Amino acid sequence: MKYDFTGLLKKELKPALGVTEVGAIALAAARAYDAVGGSLLHIQMVMNGGMYKNAFSCAIPGTEEIGCEMAAALGALGGDWKLGLEVLKGITPNHVAQAKALSIPIEIKVDETKESIYILAEITTTKGVGLCRIEDFHANIVFVAQDDTVLFEAEKAAAAEAKAEEIDFDSITVADMVEYAKTVPVEELACIRDMIEMNVQLSQEGEKGVGLGIWKTLAAFQNKGAVGNDMIYAAQKLTCSAMDARLAGLPHAAMSIVGSGSHGILCSLPVVSYGRYMEKSEEEILRAVALSGLVTIFSKHYTGRLSSLCGCVLGGGSGAASGIVYLMGGGAKEVSAAMDHMAANLTGMICDGGSTGCALKASAGVYSSYLSAMLAMEGVEIPHNFGVIGSSAEQTERNLGRISDEGMAPMDTTIISIMQKGL
Repeated sequence: MKYDFTGLLKKELKPALGVTEVGAIALAAARAYDAVGGSLLHIQMVMNGGMYKNAFSCAIPGTEEIGCEMAAALGALGGDWKLGLEVLKGITPNHVAQAKALSIPIEIKVDETKESIYILAEITTTKGVGLCRIEDFHANIVFVAQDDTVLFEAEKAAAAEAKAEEIDFDSITVADMVEYAKTVPVEELACIRDMIEMNVQLSQEGEKGVGLGIWKTLAAFQNKGAVGNDMIYAAQKLTCSAMDARLAGLPHAAMSIVGSGSHGILCSLPVVSYGRYMEKSEEEILRAVALSGLVTIFSKHYTGRLSSLCGCVLGGGSGAASGIVYLMGGGAKEVSAAMDHMAANLTGMICDGGSTGCALKASAGVYSSYLSAMLAMEGVEIPHNFGVIGSSAEQTERNLGRISDEGMAPMDTTIISIMQKGL
């Protein structure tokens, strides 16, 4: 293959317990505390705006608590940083009680100069000060110190070498991704199989009744004859139940992609649902989800990991539309059309942080991904250079990146101001 798409998928698929921003904050706090030990005296967390926004209303997995302060406190009190984004896996009710009883200052600051992922945890205890810095990726610890002693610092040469080995996204085409999905040896897709199993299990937990319970409302109206028992209903039930479970803080991991469990859920479960509804083989479903994952990664390369736009829908949803097209028998032409349909339909949907309301956006994303796929398979295409639609699907994704970076840059500032003022 021209590109190491298997390596890219393996790199971007990671288990995550709860919303990844909450996990990243807890991870930084846990690592900083581990560097120093002792009794807590002060916690200070400095982060970029997108990190703050996405964690602000998020449930802490395994608890009934929410937000940045509690994530930092629990990370310091009982987090295991060696578990990465599953750092809070061992949190108990006793840890929660300790966190709620803390009488120390817990400061959360936003550094508006940081555009990409950034967290600096400073934990002061009776034994000194522990520091941990995360940059660029949710679990990418680049610096750890105890007082003035540096315990770990990522080597700049190694970082530069890793960057040099990255895929040139500007040279990737939709046809390249579709060709990979068709021809990759299926044994290379073990990570995709793990993704499906983990996210389906999460959905089963959510179906028991947490969060908004969107599928229950749909079922109620289905019983009244107002909603059909069709493939879209099945996909919304499977997908939104997983979203409900994750956003309600159930202690079960999602398989994230590009640092987001919501993206991982939306790019996988609508495709799995369609495949099972249409009785496709396991191999066909694996290949379709692999394509969905690649399209999601491709899209998020341009809009950014933490974006003003709802990446769950535009990134994961575009991936899902592509995977569904693949299962419908479409090729690169139809996949490109479906990606354009998603952009024409849902560009402008903002990200106002992770919360139970994300399940509503996911529901809209599921419907749109199916509609986009069906339109594409019927030969319907948005005209090129039509609004945000570029001369190709690849250019459309680049245009979305410009909209996110240039057009909607002030949006996060406004949302964060609303959160901080509580208005």
